[in-house]
Amino acid sequence: MNLSDSGQESSDEKAFTIPKQTKDLRACQCCGFILTQEQWNKNSQCLNGCSADQTKLFTGVICVMKPSKSWVVKRLGNQKNIHPGLYAIDLQAD
Repeated sequence: MNLSDSGQESSDEKAFTIPKQTKDLRACQCCGFILTQEQWNKNSQCLNGCSADQTKLFTGVICVMKPSKSWVVKRLGNQKNIHPGLYAIDLQAD
């Protein structure tokens, strides 16, 4: 599911991607991006360009709507390639 504030994306913002449901959620082990297992199966890698390795062992969720204006993105550390969506706060390897 993709959402946009005004129906149009600015040139520096990507479409907001959220999980389709709340069960079977998995987070990227590199950046914490959260999608369902079904959504991960459709992607060959994380939407942020990380490896496709995921974990279901995570706690807390933060939402990034506009990466270029977000203090949360600064905490994640990779400001240029962060995709709008949900991110795990704390990750553990499977």
